Parts: sequence; C-alpha cells; structure tokens
Amino acid sequence: MSDISVIVPVYNVQDFLEPCLDSIAAQILKPKEVLLVNDGSTDDSRDICRRYSDKYAYMRIIDQVNRGQSAARNTGLDKASGDFVVFIDSDDYVSENMFAVLHDKAVQSGADIVKCGIRFLFDDGSMGSMKGIDQHELILNNREEFFRALLENRFNPSICNAIYRKELFGNIRFDVGKLMEDSFLTPYLLLSSRKIITIPDEFYFYRQREGSTMHTFSDRHFDLIEFIHDFRELLKRNQLYETFRDSFYTWSGYHFMITIKNAARHSTFLQYIKHVEKFHRLVPDTELENVILAISKAKQETALDKNRTSSLSKAEKTIQTFRKNPNLFWLKTKINQWKKHKKNSK
Repeated sequence: MSDISVIVPVYNVQDFLEPCLDSIAAQILKPKEVLLVNDGSTDDSRDICRRYSDKYAYMRIIDQVNRGQSAARNTGLDKASGDFVVFIDSDDYVSENMFAVLHDKAVQSGADIVKCGIRFLFDDGSMGSMKGIDQHELILNNREEFFRALLENRFNPSICNAIYRKELFGNIRFDVGKLMEDSFLTPYLLLSSRKIITIPDEFYFYRQREGSTMHTFSDRHFDLIEFIHDFRELLKRNQLYETFRDSFYTWSGYHFMITIKNAARHSTFLQYIKHVEKFHRLVPDTELENVILAISKAKQETALDKNRTSSLSKAEKTIQTFRKNPNLFWLKTKINQWKKHKKNSK
C-alpha cells in the first residue's frame, strides 16, 4: 500500500466507469485510497462505485449533490489523506504502471510534480497524442523554467496525467464553474513547486467523446480568454511578465486560434456572429496586434525548428484571416469541414 490518494469525480458515466476503476485496481503500486466522488449521478454510476468499494477496501464513495467536476475534485482534495494525489476522470483509464513510475520518480528526485504523456482515444477507434510533453525526460528546477515550459507548450496544463505532492495545494482549489479549470489552477501549482519532471511515456488514456463539452462551443468556452487575462496578471504580480512578455503573447495567440476555430466549427452562422462580437469585446485589436508581432519575432528566432515554425505560422495565418474577414473565415472553416467529412466517408 502506497501513500497515494486517487481522486475520481463521478457523474453519469456508467458506460465508461468500469474500465476506469479496473485500471486503478490493476495498478502495480496500489494506492492508499481511491476517493470516488459521486457528484449526484442519476444513472447506474453510483451502483458501479458501490460494487467496486465492496470489492476493494481502499475504494471509498463520497456522495454530494451535483455541483460539477471542479467541486467534486475539491471535495476529494479536502478528504484525501495521502502524501501524494492523482486525479483521474471517470471516463478515462490509465496504464497499470502509471502510479509506480510517477511515484518512484517523485520520491527519488524530490520532485513536487511528475507528469507523463497522454494518449487520446477517439470515438472511431483511432488514437493520438497530446502535445505538451517533450520526447525525452524534462527536469525543471525553478519558476522561470516552469513558466517557460508552459508558455512554450512543453508542459501541458492537464491535471490528470500527473502525481502531485498534496502539500502543494495548501489553500489552492479548482475554480468551480469554470470550463478550463485545469488551466486556471496550473499556474498556482507552478508557483508552489520547487522541482517538476515530465516524462514522455503515455500512461494516461483520455477519451475524446463527440458531444462532450470540449467538442461543442458556447459562451462557457470564453473562460479560456478569462484565464489568459488572469494568467497575465499572475505573471505581473510575480515579476515574471517582462521576462515572458513575448512568449506570453505567442502562447496567447495559440489559444486565441483554438477559440476562433472552435467557434466556427461548432456554431451556425448566427451563433458565430454573436461569438465574434463577444470575442472582440474580450480581446481588443491591440492585443491581437501584440500577438502577431510576438509570433513574427518567434518565427525568426526558431527558423531552424520546422515544426515550431509551422505551428507558429498556422496560428498567425488563422488570426490574420479572422481579423481581415471573420465571416469569410467561418465559411472557409465550414467548407474544410465538409471536405474532410466527405473524404473520411469514402
């Protein structure tokens, strides 16, 4: 038995919950406890949790009224008694050696956070990898290294593919009601950390379900813009903004690109017009100009890195096209979607 507390928020996931809990039960390094936070499920999820808690003494159900994933994670943090915590979403699953490898790394190195890679699982059976983990082990030893890795997309802000020393959280909790709760929390964990390690091994399997929140678009997705603004203020408060100003705007451009593209992909034209209006209220054109200038500078500095340059060019082109004619951008996006669908249906 280890000193790991596993926190699993559970809400109406009866079709995916058993593989998740089976993968936890199969761990080479057994956790001290698994906190199944039932967030007011109305399907058979709680019955499944009960079966597993009856079978495994270290699995425990905590019931609460439905308040969302962030609140469920916070409940788990408040109840966790282990020295380390791991978060697993109840529709995902993990490799049997995830706990053992990450825990050993943390103990042997003294790291506060050890992250692994993520493998995406799509509805059509295909797989993919999440960007944000180097192809080799990465050891980060101070604040500047932490934030540089985050802003250069070498450290992804997902909360689930890692082990954390519980003491890091202190009074830090997930912001209830925010769509991008991982992103909001991560910078505060970086400020609390002394050493972080990422490894490329893909131990976490993340389901990408059609119709899920991350595959639709609504006003809630503008939480990402709020996070960008909050992150800038956090950098300023900690005297890090001037050091990372260009990197911050380049990183912001990548996230603006995601917001713009998703708004076009998942909205009717009338919905999209309203999203564009809100985007412009939240992101003044001067901010987009700062993004373009920072990306242009970064392309010159990374000219020999073809992958990095390609990624930067894609973000720059998306933002420039959107600024010039947002309606035409929507139309081109829909045409590209139709072409892709037609090609895949052959």
